[in-house]
Amino acid sequence: MFYFVTMDEMENPVIGFGLAYGNQLIYCEAMMKDNYYDVHFDGNWVASIAHNDDWDWMQASGVILPGETIAEIGLRIESHYQ
Repeated sequence: MFYFVTMDEMENPVIGFGLAYGNQLIYCEAMMKDNYYDVHFDGNWVASIAHNDDWDWMQASGVILPGETIAEIGLRIESHYQ
């Protein structure tokens, strides 16, 4: 079996996972950028998240997300690299 990876995916890896948001399960993708991650819900950009000076996840821009959602996305990103 072969997997093809585009240059964009090599430079900006994407982590995808199911996420409970509201009363539904959505597909969340976090795309690595230089100093933050772009977050997409079901293929639509919703926010950017990054670490603050204390290494806690915070939202940098986009639709205001609950703190628990930001923390869950950050945890998924971190666990992907462990």
